[in-house]
Amino acid sequence: MKFVIPSLARYSIINNKTLKLLNNYNVPKKDIYVFVVEEEAELYREQIDPEINIVTGKKGIAEQRAFISNYFNEGEKLVSLDDDISKIYELHNNKLIELDSIYKLCDKAFTLLNGQGMAGVYPTDNPYYMSHNISTDLKFCIGQMRMFYNTQAIENSRTYKLLEDYETSLKYWLEKKIIRFNNICLKADFNKLAGGLKTTCNRDYNTKALEVDKFYNENKVYCFVSDRLTKAGRKIDIRFKNKLKKK
Repeated sequence: MKFVIPSLARYSIINNKTLKLLNNYNVPKKDIYVFVVEEEAELYREQIDPEINIVTGKKGIAEQRAFISNYFNEGEKLVSLDDDISKIYELHNNKLIELDSIYKLCDKAFTLLNGQGMAGVYPTDNPYYMSHNISTDLKFCIGQMRMFYNTQAIENSRTYKLLEDYETSLKYWLEKKIIRFNNICLKADFNKLAGGLKTTCNRDYNTKALEVDKFYNENKVYCFVSDRLTKAGRKIDIRFKNKLKKK
């Protein structure tokens, strides 16, 4: 099992986020791979423990995730984590507590997948909406943490920048298998920290709306559009339909 972290412009942050998290879970440094862009590789090497693997990959979310897949063997067990995760939580009696063991979670995920597919976690850290079940129907698995048997045909086929995790969720469900732990969530700082893969593409409402419209028109049998006003402004997203069956 390999732990892979795509990272961009966070060489001064990653030690106190995801790398600290993995160290707390006693993940061996030799099993951790940080994928960076060429111009930042030396900066990461100066900051990160030399036992951790630093690999020069590609710039861009889709491009880096494809590079990671091609770097490892087909079918290999991979745990992909964003570089800004500080906690992994488990739902317990309607409250969130820190996950006891990342290995127990990952081992359970790969056992349930039984050789193929992808497992994910609940996309928000709000216990009110979470549950103690594990979904096996089509569910959105956020890209912040994925446990998957490396499937290069899927990992190399991303065509979306802002909806790549929706695209990946759908493809794994259609072509392999997908599960989601609705009792597991993350604490991360995606929108608060400088740098990150989010900086490689425009994420404003109008740009995202174009992607949402394209995704919906290509996959409307599986999804619908959620366009709403929030305290932070207008937001648009894809939502998968419930209890779908594969054809």
